[in-house]
Amino acid sequence: MFLVASSEAIVLAQSAATQSQIQKRDPNVCGAAGAACDPAEVQQWKAVGNRLADLSSADLSQYAYACVEHRDWRQECETDPIAVLKRLDIDGY
Repeated sequence: MFLVASSEAIVLAQSAATQSQIQKRDPNVCGAAGAACDPAEVQQWKAVGNRLADLSSADLSQYAYACVEHRDWRQECETDPIAVLKRLDIDGY
């Protein structure tokens, strides 16, 4: 019985902490409910990718993070997100 009560207390404490963190996020910076807060440079590449291609959100994120990490891919990042995804072994486009 003691273990059950302790487990419930831990779950409630974690839930309260998570809710507090969510409430402190700025939705104007991080999107709805403060989720998916990316660094500014990643957000910039996502904007470029959105203008250049119709990518799923997961692929758009992979493209943006790759462009930040691989500065030597800049020309492809600026012109051909599909080529960047192919470098990452992501197919389907």
